[in-house]
Amino acid sequence: CRCLAQPDVEEVVRDGTGRMVTWTGSGFARVRDGAGLTFRVDDVPYPMDYELLLRYEPESAEDWEAVVGVSSRVLPTSPRCGNLLPSEQMYRESLPHSQRYVLLSRPFCFEPSTPYEVTMRLQRAGVTQRHPGAFILIDSLVLLPRVSELPGFHGAEAAARRQELERYQCLEAFRMAPPHPLAQACARLVCSISALLHGGALPCQCDPQGSRSSECQAQGGQCQCKPHVFGRRCDRCAPGSYGFGPLGCSPCACSPEGSVSQLCDAVNGQCRCQPGAVGRQCDQCQPGHWGFPACRPCQCNGHAEECDPQTGSCLSCRDHTTGRHCEK
Repeated sequence: CRCLAQPDVEEVVRDGTGRMVTWTGSGFARVRDGAGLTFRVDDVPYPMDYELLLRYEPESAEDWEAVVGVSSRVLPTSPRCGNLLPSEQMYRESLPHSQRYVLLSRPFCFEPSTPYEVTMRLQRAGVTQRHPGAFILIDSLVLLPRVSELPGFHGAEAAARRQELERYQCLEAFRMAPPHPLAQACARLVCSISALLHGGALPCQCDPQGSRSSECQAQGGQCQCKPHVFGRRCDRCAPGSYGFGPLGCSPCACSPEGSVSQLCDAVNGQCRCQPGAVGRQCDQCQPGHWGFPACRPCQCNGHAEECDPQTGSCLSCRDHTTGRHCEK
């Protein structure tokens, strides 16, 4: 047989229904040993140093490592970042299998309106031979602002704010995926940080089709989504659902016997069927077969092509025949 090679990087979509969610967005990028990823960063709100944090999840009890390069595709021009050399920075970071994130060893100066690329090669640690069957799951790359650079957070008068951030470990909440709910004191400080970064509050921009209202949460900006709708703005179907519209989305409801997974096409809801199964939900036998999920050919003695999908009785017998198998 001809078998398609598994890609070096593939998207792994996760459905959070009934399980503990350990990811952000719709799932992970699954990366083969020795392969790489590129993150494009072009929406930085404020010129300053940012810590880089990589969220990941191993598939085995092996340690991995990441070789990371950060570079700007054009020369930075802001007073804060434009006079810094180098404009490219390299990292080599350990990814222990017992952890779920790593904070890169040095910050990098990012500025608005300048496009950046963060490239990384991921490989098992301590070995020279790459293993084609070894993979690691990458959730996200996070830019954490160096808060001490912001107005109102540096200098003697801001010492109390900085101490409060450290006492309640406010910024540590953003390291794990998904981020934990913030204490009340942290929520107030984080809102101040966000306003300083973005020059004020940000609009909710809740999708009028997918959200219940135009209002969103003050922390993070999450809109209130309709059933099976997903995203901060409620602008797409959640994994395991399809048909984004004014009523939300509908569950895929893929047949566990006939489908490859519980995920379906986000537009038409078509599930991925196993061989021999058909239908949107992969819950029917192919034409000329009956008895799902144990599909078998119709037995009509050559006098009919179709039979009842549940009972197997032949339909529309020809040649003046009748009976369950057109045998009379």
